Amino acid sequence: MSSQSSQLMDECVDSGCQQRFSNMPSEVLVSSTTRPELRCAGYLCLAQSQIIGFFVFDIVIAVVILIGNTLVILSVARTPSLRSQNNIFLASLAVVDFLLAIICIPLDIIAGLGFMPDVSPWACLSLSAVIATMVFLTILHITVVAFDRFLAITSPFTYQQTMTNGRVACFIAGVWLITLVISSSAFAWNNVHEFDDTACDLLFIQDKSYRLLTVLLIMCVPLTLMSYWYFRIYRVARSHRRRIAALERVLETKAFARAKYGTTLKKDLKAAVTIMFVFGLFVIGWLPASFMTIIDVIVPDVHRDEVYIYELICFKIAFSNSAMNPMIYAARNMDFRRAFARQLGLSQKKSTSRTNGQTSPVKIGQHISKHGRGRRGKSEPVVESSPGQLYNRRRWMSDERQKETRESEDHREKKKAFSGSQYYTTFKGT
Repeated sequence: MSSQSSQLMDECVDSGCQQRFSNMPSEVLVSSTTRPELRCAGYLCLAQSQIIGFFVFDIVIAVVILIGNTLVILSVARTPSLRSQNNIFLASLAVVDFLLAIICIPLDIIAGLGFMPDVSPWACLSLSAVIATMVFLTILHITVVAFDRFLAITSPFTYQQTMTNGRVACFIAGVWLITLVISSSAFAWNNVHEFDDTACDLLFIQDKSYRLLTVLLIMCVPLTLMSYWYFRIYRVARSHRRRIAALERVLETKAFARAKYGTTLKKDLKAAVTIMFVFGLFVIGWLPASFMTIIDVIVPDVHRDEVYIYELICFKIAFSNSAMNPMIYAARNMDFRRAFARQLGLSQKKSTSRTNGQTSPVKIGQHISKHGRGRRGKSEPVVESSPGQLYNRRRWMSDERQKETRESEDHREKKKAFSGSQYYTTFKGT
């Protein structure tokens, strides 16, 4: 019986009917014969239901990435208050995530899930290099953003002179240059000469030593640098908290100046915590993929057909990391939330719903014109406000007038006392 089955299997291989076993699990194929050419490769290791599940996940995550990162790009481009150096880096990172959604995920669907069968070795290597380029760009952008926050917090007085818009552009250009050099080296350092599979494996077509080197350069080095930078940021934050109590004992003028510096530092620390969340999610998302990248280096006798589904799962998790960044920005930054609402056309509806059922908004400028102008003789700009906001404004103006009245009364009393003492001295001298 075994000789008949082996004879039938040989006839099937000779007649080119290997595709009949494409939907069979790898364990069945391995147990049916010991011939290595019958092992599944790439998408041939997946069942039809698994291919459909991965395809649906790719489509959903690509749509979420496109919407979220488009909002980030438009918000920074259209909102002048968001055009800081840090947000320019975040917008550049959003561009990379956007490209990942429109380039990497479709290529992964085409090659990784078998929508383009019989891919040539060099075409498979090209697809792998493009995906690696997007991954390297994401990692290096997060590294540069962390370095920007490190400079802003540890050197606040020289940060504006150091991190100019020109240097921001140079940093971004340097990230692209380093990435292109590393990813293009795969064309001279690969496994194309050993590639004889019927399906494209985007990961294992790269040479083992190349994958090991890229993991060390693109993952380990940035992780080490960012860990050091965030440790320094933590120390600055701790010293800042200790300084708050001491500020209360300083003179009012000095306290005001330091409070202004403290407010700026607080904003920088909050931005650093935001980037720390991005960094943490990135580590969680990409560490499994990094392990899969060098698994055949760590475990020499691993079979690629047995780990292919885990390879896909790890990289799907890594790709979904690009969808989380806009959510972190919106959760941590009120300016981004407002900018997102404006891009979606929700800000006008929100302001209209707040005044629904109340009296119509009034202009504060009309009220100011009744009670006089500002200290410099200029009328304040006309601002639409709700009745509750107008009440708070009137109360503030009333407090200011009372304060000015008390100051003028104190001044008159001091002047009167000074005049009386001067008159008494003159009278006594005569």
